[in-house]
Amino acid sequence: MKIRVLTESGCGLTKQEANDLGIDFLPLQVQIEDKTYLDGVDLTVEELNSFLERGFMPQTSMPPLGDIEALLESYKKDGITDVILITLSNGLSGTNQAIQASGKWHGVKIHTLDIYTTLGVEKYLVLSAQKLVEQKIHPEEIISRLKESVEHSRGFLIPEDLDHLAKGGRLTPMAAKLAGMLKIKPILEVSKNTEGKVDVFDKVRTMSKAIKKAVKVISKDANAQDYEFYVLNGENQEGTQLVIDELHDVFGEDIQIHTDPMYAVIAVHTGLGAVGVQFVKKVKGA
Repeated sequence: MKIRVLTESGCGLTKQEANDLGIDFLPLQVQIEDKTYLDGVDLTVEELNSFLERGFMPQTSMPPLGDIEALLESYKKDGITDVILITLSNGLSGTNQAIQASGKWHGVKIHTLDIYTTLGVEKYLVLSAQKLVEQKIHPEEIISRLKESVEHSRGFLIPEDLDHLAKGGRLTPMAAKLAGMLKIKPILEVSKNTEGKVDVFDKVRTMSKAIKKAVKVISKDANAQDYEFYVLNGENQEGTQLVIDELHDVFGEDIQIHTDPMYAVIAVHTGLGAVGVQFVKKVKGA
């Protein structure tokens, strides 16, 4: 049995970072006007944010089908028998299904799951899977452990600007316009509760109230010892710091919080000024 871990750029790693860890990587695509970029290959978070600052409205799509086919063909040639596949939720992208179909065509066994989200939770699951592969844990056991963690995970996004979500079909233009007029800050959830899609959990008047509400909900489901916490900064340092402070207030100063920039393929849809907060139960043995 020869095993590889495969992911895509929704996990926030670049191709180089993933490959350095022994993880295989497929880039999601970002279209900006008439040019297509490969996320994590020739587009960084900083570059994407620069486009957003200049008023561009990018769109995203799954990795190039040619790249998927080439990678699975190389697995077949190299004698790779099993692939642990971790991608953003099926509710957000058809990437997982496309790779599974290619794996079936090339005779490579794909072990996967729907993680019902993306961002920091996806990154944590990818890194955990690689650690378990290095421990020579069987792929089916690895997927079982990842599923257990996904069952105890949740995430909230609080965008400052709803125009990008509306443009990407995540909100209707009228809902986005009304929210802006009424100064409403929606708390968006992307988790198993929403079947991996973006849904509105609650609506409040200010960013600070939205952050406090999200952390309050998290406090009922997680604890500092058994969970990993991720805070995503979409060029909103004040909001990011407030999330961190609120988490410390609830869980204590010893809580470990991972803070990352909002990953490019998600920032496309949230725009600048968003913050995100996620938790996931630690993977057994990782």
